[in-house]
Amino acid sequence: MKNLHQYMLILVAGVLGACGSMSVNEPYAEALPADFNPQEYLALHPELHIAEIKDYVADYNSQAEANLNLSSKEFKALKDADNEAFIANKDVVKAIYVHSQIGSHTEQQWNDLLEKLSLPDSTDEYKSARDALAEYNLIGIDDDMSFLLAVPVDYQAVSQQFNVFGRDHGWAYRLCRPEESANPLRSSLPIAAEQQNIVSSQTGTFIVDEGFYCRDAAGNDRLIQ
Repeated sequence: MKNLHQYMLILVAGVLGACGSMSVNEPYAEALPADFNPQEYLALHPELHIAEIKDYVADYNSQAEANLNLSSKEFKALKDADNEAFIANKDVVKAIYVHSQIGSHTEQQWNDLLEKLSLPDSTDEYKSARDALAEYNLIGIDDDMSFLLAVPVDYQAVSQQFNVFGRDHGWAYRLCRPEESANPLRSSLPIAAEQQNIVSSQTGTFIVDEGFYCRDAAGNDRLIQ
């Protein structure tokens, strides 16, 4: 599942970057389920907006580098110092990391990250934790939280992600209705095991999931019949 998740993030970055100019009348919109709602789909998959925010930060910092007219070495020193100052402000960084509209991580995930940050800075775990936080840091901006909360959601891109990835991989796109609460679980269907085996073994041809799914109150994805 880790490889699948990493691929999804790479794909999302491409989709979010490419869809800003799409018209609402693009052909892909016609392929969406009749009851598809991008706001509801995003609520079920907040990682899509998290990817959008990280992409925004990366673009902002690239523009900052271009505008400052510094050498690569000089900008790296500036960026490293800015990241250190950002990460040192643990109260603000935690608020960003666990905020439901920004990092959307749990308290336990924050505590795990703090544990890694307490390790020697030469360890891979420390470097990984530091990089994870730096993804939310806008170089030269004091109030990162306000900027990050203001990043708009591209709902056309969210819809497109469902069409080019979520749909084929069996992502639930809406909540289940009362009469669907006993529908078959996706995890019990052959397609779930088939897709997982291909991802785990990294062999074979990907099999598209032809079904549509909803998510029940317990967080389980069920087949829409």
